[in-house]
Amino acid sequence: MNEKTGFSWLRRAAEAAVGDLERARAGGGLDEGAVRGELVLAIYEVGQCFLRGWGVKKDQKMAVSYFRVAAGLGDQDAQAELAFCLANGRGSKKDRKEAAKWYRAAVAQGLSDVGLAWIYKEKFQ
Repeated sequence: MNEKTGFSWLRRAAEAAVGDLERARAGGGLDEGAVRGELVLAIYEVGQCFLRGWGVKKDQKMAVSYFRVAAGLGDQDAQAELAFCLANGRGSKKDRKEAAKWYRAAVAQGLSDVGLAWIYKEKFQ
């Protein structure tokens, strides 16, 4: 399977997870937590595809948009990736204060803060 096909399947999985989440919320017999986890993972992975150009034209702005959604839904990896993009101006305007916020959210879920001492400085609170 090539990257383009993989990306296509990943997007379909994300779309299917949205439908599953709607059914779970409507009492369709699905575990909402499990479905939500699948959806968040799919959103994060689509963001990775856009960031790295895997199966789709590289688009860092689109990647940041996907990471922002998954980060807002509580995904630790998406929070860390969004923070990295914000801290380095990849796909977005450089914003170290917002980057620090997302790094702290990821650290609160178990991400190592080795090398991230700067996120605790008062100017980034």
